[in-house]
Amino acid sequence: MIVNEQDYKLVATALMAQLPQCEANEGIVFMGHGTPRDNNKAHGYTYLKMQSIFDELGAPIVVGTVEDEDQPNFDAVLEQIEKRGYQKVHMYPLMVVAGDHANNDMAGDDEDSWKSMFVASEAFESVDAQIAGLGRIADVQAVYVAHTADAIASME
Repeated sequence: MIVNEQDYKLVATALMAQLPQCEANEGIVFMGHGTPRDNNKAHGYTYLKMQSIFDELGAPIVVGTVEDEDQPNFDAVLEQIEKRGYQKVHMYPLMVVAGDHANNDMAGDDEDSWKSMFVASEAFESVDAQIAGLGRIADVQAVYVAHTADAIASME
């Protein structure tokens, strides 16, 4: 649960520390869940905020959401990757747990998975997907633990 500017920067830094070094023609795609509903503006803000922090840090990262009705969706991500000139794409879930969306919608073999759609675009030399949720990263765990401790303390 990211709730403030410091949390966003902490999570961005923790994610970047887990990534491979990229050559100039390589980029990272983080796929979040997203939501097609207008009643959850926090989700959309989270993705835009994470993108802005990655951009500030000069990271070769594009953030998107699995929900096609949400933004940035696959088409917006593809446009950004092509605009940046990436020929190799590494995908990771931007989800605490890498479950169905990561395994199927991002990395699956069906024609509508992001991996398959990137390959079908024929714009890239290589596309790979890593399946590991953010919950495995100690610094991300620490953010959750700190907020849980604060919530418990506020109940006393």
